[in-house]
Amino acid sequence: MDTFHVDGRYLLDTADNRVVLRGVNLPVLDNWGFPPDSRISEVEKTGANAVRLQWYVNYKGGDRPAYTLSDLDTLLDECRLNRLIPILMLADFTCAGDPKVVNSGLIPWWTDCNVVTVLNKHRKYLIIKLANEVGQYRWSPSPAAALASFQAEYKTAISAIRSHGLNMPVMIDAPDCGSSLEAFTNPGVGIGQDLIAHDPQRNVLLSVHAYWAAYGGMARLLGDPLAATLPLVFGEVANKQDEEVDATDAAGLPTRRTDFCFYDLDGTSERHPAPSGYSYQDLLTALGPRDIGWLAWSWWKDGCDRRQMTSTGNFTDLTLYGDDLVNNPTYGLRLGTFAAARTATLP
Repeated sequence: MDTFHVDGRYLLDTADNRVVLRGVNLPVLDNWGFPPDSRISEVEKTGANAVRLQWYVNYKGGDRPAYTLSDLDTLLDECRLNRLIPILMLADFTCAGDPKVVNSGLIPWWTDCNVVTVLNKHRKYLIIKLANEVGQYRWSPSPAAALASFQAEYKTAISAIRSHGLNMPVMIDAPDCGSSLEAFTNPGVGIGQDLIAHDPQRNVLLSVHAYWAAYGGMARLLGDPLAATLPLVFGEVANKQDEEVDATDAAGLPTRRTDFCFYDLDGTSERHPAPSGYSYQDLLTALGPRDIGWLAWSWWKDGCDRRQMTSTGNFTDLTLYGDDLVNNPTYGLRLGTFAAARTATLP
């Protein structure tokens, strides 16, 4: 095949070598030096084999630099030259509850003929992630109906992508801001296998975001036999988790606001320990022997500075969190027992 492809629960490259994605999230369009400064060469120094790239159909960033499809083409070439597998995702509707926005707001971009041309130029090593954290399940007042809608919308999206000649792996986030693993895996409920079966290419990766401060995700991961048969990737693993809290607006009226770094997912007690007892260290230790890939959130920049792997975007300025992800002897990208191998067949 001339793309990466999924076989059972494993991702294979174009030479049928098994690839376990271990890498970094790079919010490249939140770095107001891009274009042209992407920091891809700095990410390469971590030993990662993959980088998830934030992109937008329409990023309303005030006076931030403009970006074009040519910039995207150059960025994907940078990934290839630095031997990093690019995972391109659209972040326009992050945490939107209604999955219909995938097809109404994002698929028209993915299937635009000029976009298809750029993506297919890089098809041998590119993974595409249609939407970031869209849809609900546990958080919905009608979970079964919400999951059925999520399932139907993503089936439609997969069909549209394939009908426009995009055959590379498609990554799909779990609902509830990516956190609900059981939406893919629970017997009698989970839709993961059905989404894969719907794809004529059978080339789907299922992504989970481990913001599990108050969620028993670890127990489900370790105890669910179906989780061991699906092509799972932990698309975001982090040391801190935000929370929506009560607040007042400028007029003194009640509202809600995001409290960044609210929960500690790293076993510290800087602010609020995770009620579930979850820690990212336990997760990464468990994922290694299971050959399940993961991507750290985030390189730089982030609303929670303690969740950045580097304080400046440069490898020389790793934070304590970043140093652990790179150099931990068990799971570190460079030194860990299951450190990522660079994909030999990247052209």
